[in-house]
Amino acid sequence: MRAKSKWTTAVAAAACVGLLGACSPGGPGDGEMSPTPGPTTTAPSPTATATPSRTPSPDPTTMPTDAPDASLPAEEAAFVVYPAPGASVFDEPGGAVDGFATGYAGFEAPEISEFMQGDANSGEFEVMAAGGSIVTTVLVRRMSDDAWYVIGSATPNIQVAEPAAAAEVSSPLTVAGEALAFEGNVVVQVRDSAGEVLGQEPVTGSGGPDLGPLSGEIAYDGPAAGQGAAVFLTYSARDGSLEQVAAVPVVFG
Repeated sequence: MRAKSKWTTAVAAAACVGLLGACSPGGPGDGEMSPTPGPTTTAPSPTATATPSRTPSPDPTTMPTDAPDASLPAEEAAFVVYPAPGASVFDEPGGAVDGFATGYAGFEAPEISEFMQGDANSGEFEVMAAGGSIVTTVLVRRMSDDAWYVIGSATPNIQVAEPAAAAEVSSPLTVAGEALAFEGNVVVQVRDSAGEVLGQEPVTGSGGPDLGPLSGEIAYDGPAAGQGAAVFLTYSARDGSLEQVAAVPVVFG
């Protein structure tokens, strides 16, 4: 059985209660990718000196453009990370995870598992960077507009304690948890519902071999209402490419 992060389990449970209350007991079935490795197997080499320099921005070519006019009810929109509430044109979950992984998060040619279904309206995918070994678990759900959305992502090396899924936030955004990353560097972004970056800061976690405390405040310029996400990113010691992403839906207030 695959290991799940505490945040993955928590956001899935919160989405079930907060959205439709219809999740089946038990988790999704097994996928095609190998079990998620523990943090101690992914510690960066202490001799590495390269500093990752790339911070992904949403790729407009992969964002849906033929969006329906209607939005989602507030209780559903609060749990959406990608695409914007009411803007999904994905009638299959695979389209949503592909757009999230390559366009929203910024993975380059990622490996994406088969869909691991939970109930009739939810499930997850495992995503790995090309040539990588650390799994990012991406949670998806079909909403009341009958389209699929990403409602969050998690990784074993970024354990987010704050903000909680669908939490109401304001600037500066307070973040807390534990992380393991190359040189301890975790980039935290605040994004609006369209995926635009409103603010970002590097926050220090652990450089290895174990998870270490992560905390900080991210100032941002953005809406006083509406929906967005807190996005936590780490990068490869090998080439500076994106390695992991944890995304938490938030509500601006």
